[in-house]
Amino acid sequence: MGADEILFISHIEESTTLLGPFQRFVIWVHGCCFDCKGCLAYNTKYGAYKRMAVEELGKIILQQENIEGITISGGEPFLQANALRKLIDYLRARKDLGVIIYSGFKKEQLDQKPEYKALLEMTDILIDGPYIEELDIGQPYIGSSNQVLHQLSDRYINDVSYYKKKGRRAEIIIYSDQIVLVGVPSKEALKTWNDLKEKARGMQDDFGN
Repeated sequence: MGADEILFISHIEESTTLLGPFQRFVIWVHGCCFDCKGCLAYNTKYGAYKRMAVEELGKIILQQENIEGITISGGEPFLQANALRKLIDYLRARKDLGVIIYSGFKKEQLDQKPEYKALLEMTDILIDGPYIEELDIGQPYIGSSNQVLHQLSDRYINDVSYYKKKGRRAEIIIYSDQIVLVGVPSKEALKTWNDLKEKARGMQDDFGN
């Protein structure tokens, strides 16, 4: 199996409404070329991960009958651009799914590299730019004000109001060995997550994004 058939995955959530319009399957890829101060998803660079074949992950996604699309975050998704393209090809050959990607790169940087641009052309919404802690002004679904939402297709053209809702929403999920924070949290949600982790010392690979 070639390198482009394997994805390095930090975490998946099979169904959430917190990282894009409608019900979504969310993938956090492992590996990042950025070191953003205050990043909540540091485990996507330094923590545990699993190797998954493109087809293996694709089958898991397709089992979720209620989802409208996938959201890909990380880590830095475009570092695995070729494998993600194959995943999207696999999915869209079987079901019409929307694609939203969070990236630390700016769109103009992605446009300059052929394999990055090829993935961009399969993307419906891109939220670009590194997280800058000093520019975090509490926008829902966007970490800091330097980041820009790009609508790259007409798929969600009538759903842009999703990103204009007031207030941040996050979901805390407690597994047997992990406390997971999903979404872009408010200060209150972040404090709750940290308090829970403190009370549950001994859990490995706590994960947030």
